[in-house]
Amino acid sequence: MALDRLYQQVILDHNRCPRHFGRLAGATHSARGRDGLCGDDILVELRVSEGRVKEAMFSGTACAITTASASMLMEWLAGRSAVAVEEAGERFRQLLGNASLPDDPVLGEINCLRAVGQFPARVRNARLPWQTVVKALSSKA
Repeated sequence: MALDRLYQQVILDHNRCPRHFGRLAGATHSARGRDGLCGDDILVELRVSEGRVKEAMFSGTACAITTASASMLMEWLAGRSAVAVEEAGERFRQLLGNASLPDDPVLGEINCLRAVGQFPARVRNARLPWQTVVKALSSKA
């Protein structure tokens, strides 16, 4: 199986069955992310303790790329600090913009989304959950 086909299957799976989808009771941090061009509207809710994300959930309506990105990101967030999230978000942004970069081992399954970089109009969809999480980490619920 070609790597791009595997990546496509992972993205489709996260869209069909998003992980950590729903509301988070007792969230300490939250933010809403919107993309007016395609209609994405997500809410990210986090429970942060001792400077680390303990639990993360997202809800709302979004396209397949945004949903898959949010699903993978919510799984990845557990135990991460705000600084680690921001650093990984920057590496993710770089991966989307440069196909010659190797996968980032820190990002794990999220590397599958780098295929979106071939479609510049969809990059904003892959990045919206990251931007929303960073915004949530800088606010309180």
